[in-house]
This record gives sequence, structure tokens and C-alpha cells, in this order.
Amino acid sequence: MKEIEENEINALLQIIAPAPLLRIGHFSDDGMTLPRCLDAFCAAHGYDYLLNCTSQAYHDHMVQQDNMQPYADTTTIKYFSLERPSYMQHGKFYDYLFVTADIAPSAREAFLQKAHKIIKNAGLILIFVPKNAQEETVQWTALLEEHYFVATSNVDIGQEWRVIISKKMHGWGG
Repeated sequence: MKEIEENEINALLQIIAPAPLLRIGHFSDDGMTLPRCLDAFCAAHGYDYLLNCTSQAYHDHMVQQDNMQPYADTTTIKYFSLERPSYMQHGKFYDYLFVTADIAPSAREAFLQKAHKIIKNAGLILIFVPKNAQEETVQWTALLEEHYFVATSNVDIGQEWRVIISKKMHGWGG
């Protein structure tokens, strides 16, 4: 994953409405800038941040002392297999779910079904795709609509990235 510029991430984080006890989840297999920005943002606001590393090598890299020094009270870094039958962990739901992991086209539908169950009602999922990957954007958008996400929009950030943002509606779907 080509790194996203910090100023672009900080501009994107303005969509997070201030509220007590927010929880932010993140599925990632690469990158340092977004996890560091989310870590600092959550620490500054007292929000919980869970970085789900979808590869063991990335997890090992992120927990090294020099790469990521999470704020003890707000950030957790875990290895997380996307093959799990359920993504629920300790009954925790997320207000915002960031997805920068490369998810194979054949696994995207199952991913959204499992992710839907861990996002709070009216919570947002933010899926990062390369700006030039129009087919991928179209596929994600269609799958989001099929799996009870609404108000889907695309936001270009920087030269390289597009973020697909969609909302889980209250009482819809499984």
C-alpha cells in the first residue's frame, strides 16, 4: 500500500463527529502513516483504537518498539485472520471501521457480512482503494448496497487514494 499523506488523513478524520466513548477499528496489512494518525487521534480524544493486522508479518512489524508505540489506554494491536468465522471480539462494536487491507475480490462479500455485525448502527465503514482502480470501486459500492450499507460516497484523498464511505443503517440486515 502506498502511504497516504498525513495531512490528507487528518483532513479525512474531520468526518469523525465528537462523541464520548467512540471506538475505531482498522483492518490493515501494510502502512505506517494511517495507524500512527489514528493512534494519535484516538489518544487525543480518548477514543479506543483497534488495529487488526491481517498478516502476521505486518503485526510483528507494527508491535516493534520503533514502529508503533500505542497509547496504552486507547490503542490495541492484534493479529487478525480474515478467515475467522466471526469478526466479533469481546462484544465490542465500532463507530468507524477503516479498511486498508487488500481483500481479494472473492472474499469481499464475506468480509462485508462479517464486518456488518461489528459496526454500530449508523456507524461508518471507510474502504481505501487506489484512485485508478475504478472496477474495484464499483465492486465495493455494489457489495455495500447489497449488504445493508447506505449513503455510499467516494472521496478522493491525495494523488493515489479514494475512500469509499458507507453507513450501516439501524435495524437493517444481519
